[in-house]
Amino acid sequence: MILSCADDFLNLEPKTNLLEANSYKTEQDAFAALVSVYDAYTLQNWNFVPLQSDIFSDDAFCAGEPGGGMWQWQAQEMSVIDAEQGASSDLWSRCYSGIYRANMFLKKEAGIAWTSQDTRNRFNAEVLALRAWFNWDLVRHFGWVPLVPELFPSSEDYKSNPQRTPEEVYSFIIQDLLTALPDLPEVTDLPFEEKGRLTKDAIRVLLARIYLFYEGFAKPVLGATAPLNYNGTEINKAWVLAAMEEIISSNRYQLLPDYASVFAWDNEENAESILEYHYSDVSATGDWGGWSQDGNFAVIFYGPRSPNPSDVYSSGWSFAVPTWSLCAEYEEADSVRYKVSVFDANKDLVGYTPGFQNTGYFNHKYMARTAFYPTHGGSQELNWPKNYIDMRFAEVLLIASELLLEDNNARATEYFNRVRTRAMGEGAAKTSISLDDIYHERRVEFAGEGHRKWDLLRRGLEYAKTWIDNSWVVPDGIQNPDEFIGREFATDTWGMLPIPAAEINLANPGVLKQYVPAFQ
Repeated sequence: MILSCADDFLNLEPKTNLLEANSYKTEQDAFAALVSVYDAYTLQNWNFVPLQSDIFSDDAFCAGEPGGGMWQWQAQEMSVIDAEQGASSDLWSRCYSGIYRANMFLKKEAGIAWTSQDTRNRFNAEVLALRAWFNWDLVRHFGWVPLVPELFPSSEDYKSNPQRTPEEVYSFIIQDLLTALPDLPEVTDLPFEEKGRLTKDAIRVLLARIYLFYEGFAKPVLGATAPLNYNGTEINKAWVLAAMEEIISSNRYQLLPDYASVFAWDNEENAESILEYHYSDVSATGDWGGWSQDGNFAVIFYGPRSPNPSDVYSSGWSFAVPTWSLCAEYEEADSVRYKVSVFDANKDLVGYTPGFQNTGYFNHKYMARTAFYPTHGGSQELNWPKNYIDMRFAEVLLIASELLLEDNNARATEYFNRVRTRAMGEGAAKTSISLDDIYHERRVEFAGEGHRKWDLLRRGLEYAKTWIDNSWVVPDGIQNPDEFIGREFATDTWGMLPIPAAEINLANPGVLKQYVPAFQ
């Protein structure tokens, strides 16, 4: 459980010196400890949430090596995940390890010889916001989870720490985020070399995501009823809309005229990016499954195997391949977004080695480019120097559009059209829009970026089931139809994961249990 995470970090301390009590002395020490919390936030290993989220949804098949691979992802895809298998263990451990690092920082920071109160406030705010991020991943994947607001004195305290309701977890997340918000910088005050660190706008967008999911999923499915508030501030529709419209009117960001340039490997942290996970090949790690990975491991999962020619694209592992359903979602005039998002290997390559569940399509946004091949050593697969774009201005426009839909359809349509016409030209503009229009636009705009699962779930379990089940309909003429056995989304899983059985067994009897019906 959390106990195992704490034990893992106790074992790591002699190697890293980041979390030892005697290392918290200078601001340089504090920065190293802060980086260790960010490491848990960007670490991928085998549990990269955007990739797994796409596989769960109607946008991607798990695919992989011939005969199948990554059984834990396949189990999630097929709604047959079992707590005893430990398929959710990596995600659980990463989140609680990050919380442990955050709590260690918060306990020890008073001993730092701070030279600037502003720096101290900012570091503390970043750590609180990152702790909220870990709890956000926990509550949206597991629902009822233990809260760890501080370092506990003993192992027994971790073993007896009770699960909290989703309402309580969301409340704690809001508390951390609203406490952090005033002391984080605006993006305009962030030097380029500090890009990737949290800003006010990143937290505003995160709060918007949380609000939408809380209203659309946590309330109807998990039974939450309490408002999202802390210290007199309620995160409601009015607050979120005001935050999104402030970002829109501020001119701090813009839609790049060319959709393709948003994802260009040599155009990171561009004017559309609000938050990127930063990756590099400098660590030159060969640590498979460890904590020393600083590269974008997911890149190797996306590309085709043994592409011919190989002068542009490096060989990948052919996971998370786009579905026929996703490809069919693009309108004929939406060729720019389609080509940026979906690579059609059957048209654009002379040949390649088909993997399991081969559709011929691949996630073009993050396929490995030969020109950016890792050069510093280590295992090439672990060290791709490509940032992951977590938040961008297009999302802000579409969130604002969704919130305005009923009360001011004209303004909602204006924001919607800014995203749509950037990709398709002014002739594609609509005069009025519906929620279905917004969901379509979100799907084709954010394909391959990990958004779709959460959009489906916040629209309702039956809605999610319809779209996911239909994505498994195999078109005529497909050479490998037997690899696409009919999937039926099990609504009693609620789209969530079971608490790993090993964690339940580590806790004291009766402390942890499964609340999601499918896992009881």
